[in-house]
Amino acid sequence: MPFTVNPGETQAMQEDEVQLLHAISQTTRATLGLLKPSPAQQKPESPEIRMNGRMVYGAMADGQIRNEITPEKLQGLLDSLQQPKTEGVDPKQYKGKTAAIEIRDAGIILFRQEKDSSITVNQFQHQKTQKQSSQIEM
Repeated sequence: MPFTVNPGETQAMQEDEVQLLHAISQTTRATLGLLKPSPAQQKPESPEIRMNGRMVYGAMADGQIRNEITPEKLQGLLDSLQQPKTEGVDPKQYKGKTAAIEIRDAGIILFRQEKDSSITVNQFQHQKTQKQSSQIEM
């Protein structure tokens, strides 16, 4: 027995095929979007802490958060953060060199201690000093 399709059913079948292909393409795009995030989603803004050039805390390029801060590293960070910026040191002489400790937030360097123990940037100390001076003025 031969298979025959009337012209009205052919039109309906073609429309169903187009809808099916459209649904498959949308599903494929959505799946690829989940597997490969857009550049805006790849790296959320978060503080980064680097020690000797290696990130020990912060968002990696694939979006994962790295947290390798141990109690010993934390104590070293706290000790360093409490030191004021080293006087008479030109930060330009360290340009292009790897810092012993570097803390960034949104690309802005908040703290930087060089390998020779000089502290070239300490925004935390600056903020602490401002808070103390505002409390004294009151």
